[in-house]
Amino acid sequence: MKTELATIKSMPVSDIMTMAQTFADSGMFTDAKQMGQAFVKIQAGQEIGIPPFAAMSGIHIIQGKPTIGAGLIASTVKGSGKYDYNVIQLDDKACELEFFQGTKSIGKSKFTIDDAKKAQTKNIDKFPKNMLFARAISNGVKWYCPDVFSGPVYTPEEMETIDIPHEVMPLEPQVKELPAITDKMFKQLCDKIKAGDKDVYGKAKEAFSFTQAQYDTADSIMPEISDPIAA
Repeated sequence: MKTELATIKSMPVSDIMTMAQTFADSGMFTDAKQMGQAFVKIQAGQEIGIPPFAAMSGIHIIQGKPTIGAGLIASTVKGSGKYDYNVIQLDDKACELEFFQGTKSIGKSKFTIDDAKKAQTKNIDKFPKNMLFARAISNGVKWYCPDVFSGPVYTPEEMETIDIPHEVMPLEPQVKELPAITDKMFKQLCDKIKAGDKDVYGKAKEAFSFTQAQYDTADSIMPEISDPIAA
C-alpha cells in the first residue's frame, strides 16, 4: 500500500490539447463537446491530482469552480494510502463518517436532513442518501484531509446542482467563449513552434483566446502564418 498521496505528472500543453480533442470528438461527454471544454476539465484534474479520464468523467466546471462527484472524492480518499473513512450512519435522515489517518481517528463529519434543508440542497427528496453522503464526504475532506487534493474541491450539491445524474447544457452554437491562454501555456506554445511543430499553433487558436501581443509574438516566430484571428 502506498504511504503517501499519489502525484499526477503534469503533461505538456500540446499533449493535453491532443487528448482533449480526442475526448471531445468521442461524443461521450455531454459537458465537453468542444476541445476547450475538455482541456479545462483535464487541466483542473491535473491541478488537484486526478488523472485525465477520471477528470473527464467526474469533474464538472460550474461557476468557474471544479466540482467533483462524491464517488470520485470517496475513491480518492480510499486510494490515497494516507487517509481512510468509515461509514457510521447512512440513511434518509443523516450521514456520519469517521476519518482516519493511518489507524488514528482524526474526526467525524455529519450531515443531516435538517442541514440539507437549511442549505436548500437539490434532489434531497429523490436521493436523500446520495445527497447526505456527498455533503458529509466533502466536508470531511475539507476539515480533516485537505491535502488529498492539491486544491479546494466542491461537490455539485454545494454549487446548487445535481450530482446523479449530472448534465451541463451545451453552449449555444453562436456563442463560443474561449478561455484565455496563460503565460505559462503561451511560453510552451512558442517553444513548440520554434521546435518545428506547426500544427500546435492552429490547435491553440481553436481552444484559447490570445491577446494581440501574443498573436504578434507567435506570428513573428512562424511568419508563414498570416491574417491571424482578430483580437
